[in-house]
Amino acid sequence: MKTLSFVPLVLFVSVSMAAQTSSGTLTANGKKTPLDHVVATRDKEGKVHVLLSNTSVTPKQILDHSVDFDLAGPDKDFSGVQVVFDKDGEIISGSFYSPQFKEQNGQFSATGMHRFDGKVTASNVDGKLYMDKQDDFFGSTYIYSAKFSVPISEVKEKKPAPPKGKPLPAGGGDPAKAYLAYLKTIQGGNAAQIRKAVSSERSKSISDKDLKELIPMLQAMAPKNLKITGGAVDGDKATLLATSKDGEETMNGTITMVKESGAWKVEQESWKN
Repeated sequence: MKTLSFVPLVLFVSVSMAAQTSSGTLTANGKKTPLDHVVATRDKEGKVHVLLSNTSVTPKQILDHSVDFDLAGPDKDFSGVQVVFDKDGEIISGSFYSPQFKEQNGQFSATGMHRFDGKVTASNVDGKLYMDKQDDFFGSTYIYSAKFSVPISEVKEKKPAPPKGKPLPAGGGDPAKAYLAYLKTIQGGNAAQIRKAVSSERSKSISDKDLKELIPMLQAMAPKNLKITGGAVDGDKATLLATSKDGEETMNGTITMVKESGAWKVEQESWKN
């Protein structure tokens, strides 16, 4: 089975970092890239994440999903393979990254083709990750193989500091109203209106084509049953604290708003459970 997935941002601080070299390659759409770096870390649920890549990555970047949102992309040089093991050492998910995956915005998640010859212990992962044969995902071909030995780095969550500035009124005031309007715009699916609701810097960071392709993901990831719990304003910058509840899962959000030409715009948002 193959799946395509995206995940929200999470804020963590690493207390132990280890990145060992590995020996392997990823071939994406015919281009071979060395997988000469490896890092492993464990999340709060006990799952072990192993990332093989062409550059050094920290455990924090894995768990806060910086790999997906900051490092990977069709216009970037990052390539790699991430595999997640459950508590029994079985592979439960995997992701592929390469600028060659242009139709997939530089990345996609896929399971069912990963093979592992080795052992996952409480402190280390040793062995070989590979595919038996080349596979394809909506027109993109890929295959990889790498041998490695890496310690599992532990990561401790850190409570974020309260936002700087003057506390916002109950409900978040004008910045919150602008953010709620932005969420309605997302559900409306109009790319031009979405651009008007976000900051100029955020708007410039994505092309019209990529934005249109990302709208279904933005709609699916939009917070549900939103509640503004606090925040502060500091000049032309405001920070909103919020919660989102979907079923039994509650997410905590931090939204950064900036004022441009007298109107509040969405600069960045981070959600974690």
